[in-house]
Amino acid sequence: MSEHKKRRKVEVCHNCHTLLQPEDNYCPHCGQENHDLKVPLSHLLLEVIEGFTHLDTKLLNTLKSIFLSPGKLTKDFLEGRRGRYIPPIRLYFLASFLFFLLLSTMIDKALDSKTGEDFMNGFIDSFSNSNNKAKIKELNKVVKNAKADLKQIKNSSDTNGLYAAQVKYEAALEELNENKEEEGGSKWIDFVEVDASEILDEMNIQQEDTLRTLIENLPKPKKRARLIEIQKQIVLDTINTEVLNNVSEEINDYFTETLGRKNQVKYSLRLHSLKNNAQIKINYDADTVITIKGSDGTVENKAYKQRLLKMSDSSLDSLLAKRKAAGRDISFFGLNALERGFLRNVTHYELAFQEDAQAAIREIIHFSIGVFSVMMFILMPIVAFLLKIIYSKRTHSFFTFPLRLIRYLFDWILYIVRIRKIRKYQKIPRILEGHTRYYYEHLIFSIHIHSVLFLMVVFVVGGGVLLGYWNYAVQLTMIGFFVYFIVALKVVYRQRLFKTIFKSLILFFMYVISFISILSITGAIKFAME
Repeated sequence: MSEHKKRRKVEVCHNCHTLLQPEDNYCPHCGQENHDLKVPLSHLLLEVIEGFTHLDTKLLNTLKSIFLSPGKLTKDFLEGRRGRYIPPIRLYFLASFLFFLLLSTMIDKALDSKTGEDFMNGFIDSFSNSNNKAKIKELNKVVKNAKADLKQIKNSSDTNGLYAAQVKYEAALEELNENKEEEGGSKWIDFVEVDASEILDEMNIQQEDTLRTLIENLPKPKKRARLIEIQKQIVLDTINTEVLNNVSEEINDYFTETLGRKNQVKYSLRLHSLKNNAQIKINYDADTVITIKGSDGTVENKAYKQRLLKMSDSSLDSLLAKRKAAGRDISFFGLNALERGFLRNVTHYELAFQEDAQAAIREIIHFSIGVFSVMMFILMPIVAFLLKIIYSKRTHSFFTFPLRLIRYLFDWILYIVRIRKIRKYQKIPRILEGHTRYYYEHLIFSIHIHSVLFLMVVFVVGGGVLLGYWNYAVQLTMIGFFVYFIVALKVVYRQRLFKTIFKSLILFFMYVISFISILSITGAIKFAME
């Protein structure tokens, strides 16, 4: 609480009924603060805000030291001048709250913008292999425009450019037909490419079934046509098959056909899958009849993933044991709860991407922000440990011990042969010598420097976003913080500039390694515990 707080003093302690003097800020008997809380709600709210953020001279002194004198905040705190500043932990929580609030707001606005939607669509396309679909749609537009231009020239009295327009139209039409033929022939409508093995998984076909081998050996343009003909046969068996509901848009497009001379009729097959352990005979082609078999429920299709989310812990443990025996799952050192959570969440996001990929991306991004906030809190004491190693005189002594020992022995040799009358190095060197700072001193510096980073991002990048120059603001923040970090190291640890720069580079590389490692571990554990 601020030293300049205006107290509403009472004459008798409300806790122990001790008589109080006007100068008593606290009860001398029980220690309770001499401050009457019987005030309007507005006064209480102001006091809570003041107590949380210290919106008085402490905040101003802290911000002044941070932005005008790099390293002064830590130096003063370690030298005992603490009353004028916000305590380190409270400063970190305030700075991190503002930082993650700004980060979350910026990301939400970015995702809601057209650029954000284009980014997510491009990200989704990179995983759904729908580039060919977009290309065919674009070619359709080119053909349509070329055909309109050709028709306009033919209907006009001026036929100049007729030949060029005809060539342009035919070239565009030929390119469109070539792209459609690559995807199974021009009778099919535009569709997103789906791997045939994925279709067979959704049909619940056994992994070792003959049908999988036959389809795999077919040329790419013929796979889709053959699968549609097979699907038309298995839908007739209502005993051994069942309708798959809520199939993905890509698979629905895969089983969509157009009929008629002008492709005016379009219909989609309802995908059916075999029931577990069911068997059906089908005509693979005009001369071949084969028997296809449903799996025993272990094919990892959408239905399998939905069942997995509903499995009991014991059933899931059995499944995990089989998957780990096959080397397919991440091990959390035998912690079954984490392994179950990780598998469930992976499955959840796989299904979420199929249902609504954009919503799933948003969910993952906000989850990542939560991981980042936890990771930064864990990273601070690790950075303090790195500082202790690099700035410890004992660490320096350990690495320089061979040189100091050689120097000591050489000094003895000079003394024995009478080249030097008095030995210069009389003390036998030890491996670990010298005083080293306490760990908490490095921890205070680590807390302060992370708080400074958050505040620089809030003010500089936040201002850049408002002015429309966020990219320049980010670059300015990165360069400015690195310079700030070097100056702060020099002020706090009082070493020469060259040595400070050299150690800052070592710290930077060690920080990057620690950052990636802690982020990976924290993300995996938090993901498994969600």
